[in-house]
Amino acid sequence: MNKLKLISLVKICAFTVFLGRAYQLYFFGAPFRAFLWDENLLTPVVEGIFNYSWFDYATNPAVNEWIDGFTKAVSIIFFVAAIVSLFWDRIKLQKLKRIVVRIALILLFLIGICVVKDRNYEFLQLFELFIQFTGPVLLLYDKKLNSVDNKNIVLGIKIAIACTFIAHGLYAMGLVYLPGHFVDMTIILLGFTEPQVGTFLYVVGLLDIIMSILIFVPKFSKYALIYMIFWGLLTAFARFVAGYNKNFIEMSFYNYTYLVIYRLSHGLIPLLVLLMEEKIKKKITKYPIYEN
Repeated sequence: MNKLKLISLVKICAFTVFLGRAYQLYFFGAPFRAFLWDENLLTPVVEGIFNYSWFDYATNPAVNEWIDGFTKAVSIIFFVAAIVSLFWDRIKLQKLKRIVVRIALILLFLIGICVVKDRNYEFLQLFELFIQFTGPVLLLYDKKLNSVDNKNIVLGIKIAIACTFIAHGLYAMGLVYLPGHFVDMTIILLGFTEPQVGTFLYVVGLLDIIMSILIFVPKFSKYALIYMIFWGLLTAFARFVAGYNKNFIEMSFYNYTYLVIYRLSHGLIPLLVLLMEEKIKKKITKYPIYEN
């Protein structure tokens, strides 16, 4: 697996994350109001710096329009970053394309922080997004991507994968709380009863955590990554299948496709690591190091 194929997969990962988020923000908004309408947090700024009462700020239509405009602007930045990611190696403006992806990555992280704030500071929500940050980060370090014999790169990606799968597993097991959409999707897709759903999700959540440990064990890493590729892609496409309605096909695509798009990296990033590890093994086999 040469560098060209590896970078192609990285480009796809970054492209899908940015494209999915661009679509989400443009049509469905973002949780920026979790910060921008937090009275305790922003009152000192609004009243102390801008000399504006909180009531006037919170009820001013212009503020609401500004938030909507900012959200649309961020969605456009994500769309531009998606195009830049897709044509990364064809764009010769090195500094400009890296600035675009860096800005988009910062905004992606900001959305993660807003999600945490919106969910009463559930920091697992941020950890669940780590795998989505990985594609854009690797794109910025594309020149080092071929140095896979430096195992720190692979290790860093594995840590991001583990953070996402462990967070997902803890939610599925109900150790934090059991997300309602997990239950709904399982019932729709598999036809389970609620008690059966609880058992099923607990098992797959436990498997997520076990696999997150096994990817760090050389003898089992390959098999754990294969599981993660399968499960990551399956859970991504499950969003669309669960929301599909044959009587409202256009609305089904409109409402659920973006959820699939930005989650594709949940299966593609483990695939990238699997390919990188296979390359390391081939290099070691071709150029073995003997100790005297």
